[in-house]
Amino acid sequence: MKNLDTQGFAIIRGVFTETELEALRGEADRVARMENSACVRHLRQKSRKFDQLARSSRLQELLPRGVFPVRSILFDKTSSENWPVTWHQDLTIAVEEKVAVEGYGPWSRKDGSIHVQPPEGLLEQMVTIRIHLDETPRSNGALRVIPGSHLNGKIGSKEVLSHVGDSEVVCECEAGDVLLMSPLLLHASKRSEFPKRRRIIHFEYAAHGSLDKRLSWYEPSPANQTE
Repeated sequence: MKNLDTQGFAIIRGVFTETELEALRGEADRVARMENSACVRHLRQKSRKFDQLARSSRLQELLPRGVFPVRSILFDKTSSENWPVTWHQDLTIAVEEKVAVEGYGPWSRKDGSIHVQPPEGLLEQMVTIRIHLDETPRSNGALRVIPGSHLNGKIGSKEVLSHVGDSEVVCECEAGDVLLMSPLLLHASKRSEFPKRRRIIHFEYAAHGSLDKRLSWYEPSPANQTE
């Protein structure tokens, strides 16, 4: 997809119908209640429905060839859970265990799983899908992005703001729209000005064979457990 390659993101309108969205919202609410959290990591392990969705032909048709799901998150902003996100890139992946591998680091732990920054080349082959379950205008925490910033590779924390200028685009989406983006794309979001539900299903995909063979994905595809 040309926009994804050159701009680092692309919006595909009306991928899901209202009937489909109602079912997805119900499942998202069930998982959020079960986890008692507005940010649920490893969503595929907690919901068969979302695991099947991540691997579905519906989404695979939107993606580059040769990728499979490796991380999944539910974001559920509400009036009581209304957080801003500063400009950043998504630089970490989740793996089964820490192994000393050149090019991987630093290491961290989030919600009980091990995360690490992989080499830039791996991130360049990844793509994220964000499924909007609710209307997400500018006033309700829509994602802000810097087009083309993914072409700069990993950007040091002290250099991030120098890449943020007048080129900012606000990705306003309707319920049922899908946003594709590179994890290296600089992105942020503001607090909702008029807080409403803003549920986002976030799936990350990686290319087969991109992970060092001494490591294993924390969320492997059931159809291909070891890549």
